[in-house]
Amino acid sequence: MRGASPFNTAMTKAPCFTNIAGLEEYTGLRALFLEGNAIESLEGLSSLKELRCLYAQQNALTHISGLEELQHLNTLNISQNHISHLEGLSCCPELQTLICTNNQLRSVDSISHLAHCTSLQTLDLQHNDISDPGVMDVLRQLTQLRCLYLKGNPVVSAIRNYRKSLIAALPELKYLDERPVFDDERRLVQAWSQGGVEAERLERAAIKAEEQEAQRRNFEAMQQIRQEGWRKRRAALGLTPGDTDPALDEFSDSEYEFEREPEELVAARERLAAFTARPGEEEPPGASR
Repeated sequence: MRGASPFNTAMTKAPCFTNIAGLEEYTGLRALFLEGNAIESLEGLSSLKELRCLYAQQNALTHISGLEELQHLNTLNISQNHISHLEGLSCCPELQTLICTNNQLRSVDSISHLAHCTSLQTLDLQHNDISDPGVMDVLRQLTQLRCLYLKGNPVVSAIRNYRKSLIAALPELKYLDERPVFDDERRLVQAWSQGGVEAERLERAAIKAEEQEAQRRNFEAMQQIRQEGWRKRRAALGLTPGDTDPALDEFSDSEYEFEREPEELVAARERLAAFTARPGEEEPPGASR
């Protein structure tokens, strides 16, 4: 009898949860991973009072509820669901990180609830359909926000001077989309927000001058260290006091003088330059010397 072909064997799919149940005994649980199921509601977590991190991405959630008892929840990932309105989060006073990418958020009203989540430090709303620049009024109320991701939303193009406007509106912001917010950039944005492009230009010049001054101070400090080392070395070797490298004492300045080129060579170079140069591009007199 011929063996059965593996292609005739029925493939069974792993069981997929549609609700949360049976966790009543796990009262000390700190992190819960529920991603990749078909869960429609977050109800059933009330006994997990010590929960810090909840990962419920890639499910079938259409709304947010059932988090009332999670007073210590710090991180919530609800990406890749079917959520069109943020709600039920203000009951988590310690919530610092909210990841809600690839959902169905569209209007200012759909995220207005975030204004009540004042502990948020990281907010990821990438790849929704948010288009109204009015979302900035909501974001301004998140005074502790440090990381914000809005890439993949039409609002990025709708807000004039998008990056500058958000950095100016969020004083604690350290990272926006794909780039960090460094101190110099924040200084430029603050100048721009107060006095426009001209103020930004002046601030940029001030930053450059400060950098050059810092480089000068560093060079002088290093030079002083080297000279002090040379003085000590000269004393140890019994040489004449000074602040120059004793290894160079045997060389005289004349050894670094370059001999003047013969007049014939200079004249030949000038004739060659005049012969090969295009009209108007001749080498100025004396440039070869």
